[in-house]
Amino acid sequence: MSVGIQGWHWGEVTMHEKLKVDASVSQLWTLVRPEMPLEHRIFHASRPLLPFISVTTLDEQGRPWSSLITGPPEDPTKPYVKSPTETQLKWDVQCWEGDPFFENMKLFPERKVNVAGLGISFANRRRNKFAGHVTKCEIDGRNVRFQLEVNQAIGNCPKYINIRDLVPCTEPSPEVVYKVPQLSGTDVLPDELVELITSSDTVFIGSSYKANKRDEAKFPSHVGDNARGGRAGFIRVRNDHKTIIVPDFSGNRLLSSLGNIETTPVASLTFVDFETGDILYVTGAARNIVGPEAQAIMPRQNVLTAVAVTGYVFVRDALPVRQRPGTEVERSPYSPPVRLLAEEDVSGSKYFDEDVSATLTSIDIHSRDLATFCWETSQVVHIKPGQTAILDFTPLLGAQKYQHMAALNPSSVNDDRIRTWTVSSAHLSPDGTKTFALTMREKPGGAVTGALFTIARKLQQTRPDLLSDSRPMEVTVKLVGIGGEFALEIPRSRDVPVDIPKQMLWVAGGIGLTPFISMLGALRGLGAEADVVLALSTREPEVLMPLVYSAWGRSPGVRLRVDVFTQKLVPQPAASGGPEATIVVQRHDGRVSREFFAGVDDVRARAAYLCGPPEFEIAALENLRAAGVHPDAVRREKFSY
Repeated sequence: MSVGIQGWHWGEVTMHEKLKVDASVSQLWTLVRPEMPLEHRIFHASRPLLPFISVTTLDEQGRPWSSLITGPPEDPTKPYVKSPTETQLKWDVQCWEGDPFFENMKLFPERKVNVAGLGISFANRRRNKFAGHVTKCEIDGRNVRFQLEVNQAIGNCPKYINIRDLVPCTEPSPEVVYKVPQLSGTDVLPDELVELITSSDTVFIGSSYKANKRDEAKFPSHVGDNARGGRAGFIRVRNDHKTIIVPDFSGNRLLSSLGNIETTPVASLTFVDFETGDILYVTGAARNIVGPEAQAIMPRQNVLTAVAVTGYVFVRDALPVRQRPGTEVERSPYSPPVRLLAEEDVSGSKYFDEDVSATLTSIDIHSRDLATFCWETSQVVHIKPGQTAILDFTPLLGAQKYQHMAALNPSSVNDDRIRTWTVSSAHLSPDGTKTFALTMREKPGGAVTGALFTIARKLQQTRPDLLSDSRPMEVTVKLVGIGGEFALEIPRSRDVPVDIPKQMLWVAGGIGLTPFISMLGALRGLGAEADVVLALSTREPEVLMPLVYSAWGRSPGVRLRVDVFTQKLVPQPAASGGPEATIVVQRHDGRVSREFFAGVDDVRARAAYLCGPPEFEIAALENLRAAGVHPDAVRREKFSY
């Protein structure tokens, strides 16, 4: 039986404490499974989705190197990974000259070879991680066949992945241009490699956790593999031409890579030119830098990792896939602007991304800490029911340096002032919309929600007329993007038929109700027929249920059953608009249980959606599993950032 992780090791705990991560993360280590779910096994074994996989191994000195491994380039459809069991991956890969993976695998079986990997589908931002150790290995020329016993598997945050269209290159011609396994004190990176680093929008990062005697039984030694993404140039090189600075943007807050580096100060970085197939492998001494020291190196950046290069390899024309000629990279809308180092000349810095603004038009206050804020955009946008709006509040709050944001304040979720909320309004026109609504809860100490709710309360007290028309205040922010896969697929063309699941199960914890408000409104607007069971766990049914009723709007096509788990009385809907309008509302004591799910009609056949706080989602997924609904079949909001 495979044994997975048993908690956060001391490096991860240290980084959680340094960054004042809130208590909700304390149990998220349970999301790292000791085996791969079927979805992951299929994903890793699909070469069309994953033309290569990033894999980290250690060299004889214990330094990590991250390689991009794949099968023979002449047959880009032939699988190079198989998964016979939930804890096994069998590989048949072909390495090119200079690939550190090839040399590191030669260490087996004289020493244990730990491996970590990351599969990223650059077509849709899907990514899954795994880790384990080698149990078998055969090397024949440049071919390596090995078996990996996996004991860690997790789906990973897709927030900063840049989408690109990759196509096979069946005849690459790898050429080792530089191979410097050990830098001397005076060695530096060549200018062309510095240019490759500072023009990259993606880097694969490897890390290592070397266990100490005291903790090795609970936290055995292992390696990690991850990726960082951003706008081209987000990674910088110091003036010494051998210290690479990697800023850390707010992600899923697990901090596994930073935690490993905190205990074992080494890291690998691998950069790719997706147009030419050139690959730069780097390994070096690493350290995490937090707070004022980080800001002194890279202004307005509160967390970064510095990697002092100790070895590197540069191979030209190696990767057997390339970005399709004539296509553009779809940058992640979450990526903040490039931040230069303090030692760089920033006087000429300018960003040319197209700006879309959003102006506050009205506010509907539902309770002391819950309100709906409506916005009007400067350009037409397309929003699917359930998707999120990504807003930059720098114009409202000011472009403060991170030390002025209380860098270690637990209310700081996203250091770049970018916040994400689910859109609660429904937008069905294939021509798009220039308005949207966000129903949000005030976060105690939150810089953004605190400012918005301060405005709302002030207007309520002194200018209630501005609540219904807030435009005279000219509160305008930047709309960075619209994102999220947690959505009903509404066609953008009137000629495409609506294909919405006829039976759905929605599970919401508190304000996790928001995407379902949008979905209900969409079903009503489409006149769609649907059988929906909504399980809502809330402490304030008197606030949330009116939102449900308003979105449902007595839609005759939607059979809605709402099971409210609360200790309070549940307000009932107004009289039905007719015999076709069907709604059933029932109150339950306690929590959403496995018995409840088991009692839902056709529960296994329903399209299941889940949105709520991490602890709520963990419990709900387990109860769904007990009722026969596999967690991999449940769509989740995945607000891990």
